[in-house]
Amino acid sequence: MGHGMIVLLALALSGCAHGGGKNGLDADGDDSFVADPAGDDTFLLDPGEAVDAVEGEDDAPEREEEPPDAADVVDAPDVMAEDVAEDELIVEPDLPVIHNHSGASASHVTALVRSALDGLGFPDGSSEGPRPDDKVFVGRWLMAWIDQTGFYGKMNGLWRLDGEPGDGLGFVLLDGGRPVNTFIVGEFGDGRWPPGYRGAEHVEFPSRTPEANDDPACASRDWCNQYGLNEGGAVTDPDIPWWSACNAGAPAWTDVFYPVSEEAIEGGIRLVYEGAFVKQADGDGDWDGDACHEDWLFPDGVRRRVLLRVGYELYSDEAYVDRIMQIVNPAGNPAFDGPMSLIGGFVMTRWPDPHPLKATGGFLRPELRDVGDSVHGITLAAAQWNDHRFAPGSADEVFAWMDQPFSMSVTNDYAAGRSATLSHVGPSDNADVGICFCAVHGYIEMGGGLIHGGISLPIGSGASTIEARRRLELPGTGTGAEVVHVYEAETDLAHGFGRADADGWSASTADDAAGTMIYGPYATDWGGLGAVAVFDLLVDNNTADDGVVVTLDMYDSTAERILAIRDVRRTEFAAPFVYQGLALSADLAGCAGHRMEARVYWHDISYVRVDKVTVTTID
Repeated sequence: MGHGMIVLLALALSGCAHGGGKNGLDADGDDSFVADPAGDDTFLLDPGEAVDAVEGEDDAPEREEEPPDAADVVDAPDVMAEDVAEDELIVEPDLPVIHNHSGASASHVTALVRSALDGLGFPDGSSEGPRPDDKVFVGRWLMAWIDQTGFYGKMNGLWRLDGEPGDGLGFVLLDGGRPVNTFIVGEFGDGRWPPGYRGAEHVEFPSRTPEANDDPACASRDWCNQYGLNEGGAVTDPDIPWWSACNAGAPAWTDVFYPVSEEAIEGGIRLVYEGAFVKQADGDGDWDGDACHEDWLFPDGVRRRVLLRVGYELYSDEAYVDRIMQIVNPAGNPAFDGPMSLIGGFVMTRWPDPHPLKATGGFLRPELRDVGDSVHGITLAAAQWNDHRFAPGSADEVFAWMDQPFSMSVTNDYAAGRSATLSHVGPSDNADVGICFCAVHGYIEMGGGLIHGGISLPIGSGASTIEARRRLELPGTGTGAEVVHVYEAETDLAHGFGRADADGWSASTADDAAGTMIYGPYATDWGGLGAVAVFDLLVDNNTADDGVVVTLDMYDSTAERILAIRDVRRTEFAAPFVYQGLALSADLAGCAGHRMEARVYWHDISYVRVDKVTVTTID
């Protein structure tokens, strides 16, 4: 079995024991998740479909508190407000402004920032990637790219650091030496934005006030139109035409949105941005984009300016970030209300084809109370890791209104850089904690709803809502000592075909047929926790097409089971005849003592040479 043809899977399956199941949810429209407060698994669907959704205040939870007092509306400044100590700032002409709160030297932090931003893969000179008008925050445990060009300070990059003191500081999640973004943007190093979102966070606020050309019945369905901040990037996913209808008129990548407030806080900094709350998705069924980016339509048919404040609190010695949100209803407006909430969350990775190092849907952990998984007919037990390695379905799988912190991981532990915990920690209205395996948009999203109708809304003229707070933590300090195993392709691994070539083992289209090129070493010392294999390969041409050149896998020969698998396309190689490390992660639970392999299946479309395979395991 060790050198047989690899079976190509849609989902990389991890671990040496696995349960099966089928996703039976039916959400054939927008995959942004909404459940009613009673926990009835109601979803936000295609605006043309009637559903049993939250029907205004009657179905919402009782109000927890009266809205706070009025807040003044702050106009955006003409220049950046810098209240942070100057000695914490690093300014390089070709980089975003760096806020160094790590304790490492300026030169070391600058090198880390360059490595992370270069690793996103945006071409030199591209206006879409990080720019000097952006910000980067560096603490001991996290590095964050705060994108101020095209976005209201949206965090489009987040990297987990190891907390080592001084210039020992480094990244914990690398794909062949390239730091991997925790979020979706450029996670494969390809300089790509997600086609189904504007950046690495999704925010929408539904309106049930029909416009002139809307079907009036939308007032009794989920929503007529969606509102949010007008930000950069184009939605190109054909499955969600109501969002792409508002692509025209979006800001350019070079438009700068400075914070309205920037201040030092205990242990870090606080950034707040503010913009108009405008129409961002057109639900009229024709999706013709009418009235896109116009102000909130009140029930009396008049559009008036409403504001959304968003921002972050970032900490020098914490492995979490706090996302803050607040709605401001300026004086002179009628009362502001909405049928649901600010829906959305952090966009983590692709689904059902996640980055191989970020398959965090494998293990789920409700931290305080059991949670039902109606799709798979199981209960996720509280305070323990629950195996969720099921084959993905064709519809969204949603957990919502969990009212507790909720964690995801690639393995049955808090793994640094490969686990995430989401919670809501604002002054009130924190119950709608959720995650979505979103098949429609094609991503894993961690978030839920904040500032709900019937709880934090309505607010009167000149008033603001609570400052809602969503916390994303990247926990874990590792589960043991790392052991590095290096296997030379020519001498330490078995060969299905090919030849010794320079410093490695190669196959060529002129001499060989498709098949398993290298396999083995049948190691029994990888343990039963986790492993990351890095395959060092090169090709002779990286631009001829975008075909799959090789398929990499990690294989349990004892159990005859593929543990992880990855297709590698020609364009993933940065240059011809240059070795590139390509990583694959596997959960080894139950595999201790098994005969393990790292294999390369060659597809006979390009010359390929393999130098070595490096497997890092946890002892």
